[in-house]
Amino acid sequence: MKKLFIVIPKFNGEKEIKKCLVSLQLIKVPKGWEIKIIVVDNSKTNLGFARGVNVGIREALKKGAEAVLLLNQDTKVEKDFLFSLLENPADIVGPVIKFRRGGKWVYDFGGRINWWLGRNKHIEKFSIFNFQFSIDYVSGCAMMIRRGVFEKIGLFDERYFLYFEDADFCLRAKKAGFKIAIEPKSVIVHYLKEGRKKPLWQRWEAVKSNLIFINRWICWWRRPLAWGFWLVRGIKILIG
Repeated sequence: MKKLFIVIPKFNGEKEIKKCLVSLQLIKVPKGWEIKIIVVDNSKTNLGFARGVNVGIREALKKGAEAVLLLNQDTKVEKDFLFSLLENPADIVGPVIKFRRGGKWVYDFGGRINWWLGRNKHIEKFSIFNFQFSIDYVSGCAMMIRRGVFEKIGLFDERYFLYFEDADFCLRAKKAGFKIAIEPKSVIVHYLKEGRKKPLWQRWEAVKSNLIFINRWICWWRRPLAWGFWLVRGIKILIG
């Protein structure tokens, strides 16, 4: 029996995670798989996303996980979302993430990197279709990772407290020869809070993580442009 561990990093959000766990209790489990859930409580001491999920991943691997699914606390899964996700041959697979913006449903199909500016951009559509485009990363909101990926490249980089850690992990995996994909037949709902401004500490972490990402992944002769864009955007984010 293969084991899939679902790792959920929790930061406050008691009502959110209860809804998430209820939806997980109703899922259909594919034949030959056993599902386990690990909740990493970041409420008393906020470890950050990367460090928090690493706690859960280590525990999952120690207990024999064949695959680990990272899942945000403010999500709701469909009953049969695991079937096509586990059947997808890619090493890192994400479901389509469905969320509301301006009263309309939007579908997230992963993302790409702007290799000039060091920015990540989600691929968003207003309908679900058989997605065949190449992507650079899968959103950490819902990301299934095969055991072999961790064994070869390690865990998430804990220098990223919040943001860009998912893109960084996927790029490391691609560099090591692993395949990244979105599975269009698997869908989850992400309850994003519309119109609410992020607190200053979150905006600051986004700015810091972006700089770490630029210095790691953008080639040296493009960095001056990326740094300039980062500085202007960072100021706008912090004072906006």
